[in-house]
Amino acid sequence: MTEYTHIIWDWNGTLLNDVNASLSSVNDMLDMRGMPHIDLDFYKECIGVPIRKFYDRVFDMEKEDYSIIIKQYNEGYLRHLADCGLTDGAREAIEFFASCGMHQAVVSSSNNDQLCMNIRKYGLEDCFEAVLGSADYYAGSKIDRARDYLAKTGAENGGILVIGDLEHDADMAKELGADCVLLTSGHEHISRLRRADARLIDDLHALIDCIK
Repeated sequence: MTEYTHIIWDWNGTLLNDVNASLSSVNDMLDMRGMPHIDLDFYKECIGVPIRKFYDRVFDMEKEDYSIIIKQYNEGYLRHLADCGLTDGAREAIEFFASCGMHQAVVSSSNNDQLCMNIRKYGLEDCFEAVLGSADYYAGSKIDRARDYLAKTGAENGGILVIGDLEHDADMAKELGADCVLLTSGHEHISRLRRADARLIDDLHALIDCIK
């Protein structure tokens, strides 16, 4: 098996299957404004980091208060989150890496309090040695938080695997000197993921086989 010592997980769209919750929240916001819904393909083509670029594509941001947009999205997301669950194969992959003695952390653009709440909901709080969400709800870059975590743990280049569902996860892996696997069933369209320097998998059951 490849000598990975540290696994850095993304949460939304990777371990948590919440794409429909996000899309539904955006469409709720469009309903409020009398605007037509977007479909899943358009959502996946537009989503990314920083999240402001997504809202620029969907709303007339010259007429919107960005802080209200963020507030409305998160209120809607939490309403729809009750219908979500872990991504198929997520728990098995986490348990496999743990059985191999690997260090695991979640580094997410989600608000840290919300992230910790969701991880506890699924009984995963003891699986990760670090849970590193954002201090706000603006879904910014994760790179600095991941770098700080690895510096504290003494991880070396070549022993790190980033697992996510966005091009930004591949960008983060490159900055960290890490390998990257991207899940095609998450938030970002596969046509964009193909541009990234990463291995693509269709589901997390394939993850264990692809790193052996």
